[in-house]
Amino acid sequence: GNDFDTLVFEEEFDVDGAPDPAVWNYDLGTGDNGWGNNESQYYTDRPENIIVEDGILKITARAEDFEGSAYTSSRIQSYQKYEFQYGRVEIRAKLPTGGGTWPALWMLGADFETNTWPAAGEIDIMEHRGNEQDRILGSTHDPNNFAGNARSVSTVVEGVSDDWHVYGIVWTEDAIT
Repeated sequence: GNDFDTLVFEEEFDVDGAPDPAVWNYDLGTGDNGWGNNESQYYTDRPENIIVEDGILKITARAEDFEGSAYTSSRIQSYQKYEFQYGRVEIRAKLPTGGGTWPALWMLGADFETNTWPAAGEIDIMEHRGNEQDRILGSTHDPNNFAGNARSVSTVVEGVSDDWHVYGIVWTEDAIT
């Protein structure tokens, strides 16, 4: 099989400040205009919620009143800046802990505006529900398997909130592993 050893994209977050606007877009607001899942937070681009420092992208959820929400956080994506089909994806992360947190590293079909979810497809590289500490989920969503019926696997990874771990997939024509 193909190990996909040719590096075609890398983001090291090696410039302090806001994430690189050539690579990243922000989802701002609560997502009530179509992209959200009834989250409690208001997503911002403020440095209090998202900043690159010392080679680390830091996304911080805060309990604060902001624009009618009781919490703030940040959400970024690379829509219309980078897309691919098939390959190996690896993301190094240290995750928050606690009920109410649900960090996710995921990919959505680039044609989602005209081929609406779940038809465009979604690959969840890593999801971690804070009330299930150290249980990591990987899922795919498509028209036959979505929302509560997604294809999911889980594994326990000790110390996801204490240590950095690499989460990854290999996506081929035939499988996602």
